[in-house]
Amino acid sequence: MLDCLTPELYDVYVVCATAKELWDALDKKYATEDAGSKKFLVAKFLKFKMEDNKPVVSQVEELQIIVHEIL
Repeated sequence: MLDCLTPELYDVYVVCATAKELWDALDKKYATEDAGSKKFLVAKFLKFKMEDNKPVVSQVEELQIIVHEIL
């Protein structure tokens, strides 16, 4: 598995003794980042407000993009 990593990641994760340990470390790192981005998108969705000075169609498109990214 280590051979599939970029040189930068290899240097960080070469200390992992087993494939499971490596997998768990990578999963923890990237699953946490994904959860953080989902939280950001949900917060963006909850704070979304329609504005009178913008066209309705563009605002609906913006909202659809946010929903699509969450899904």
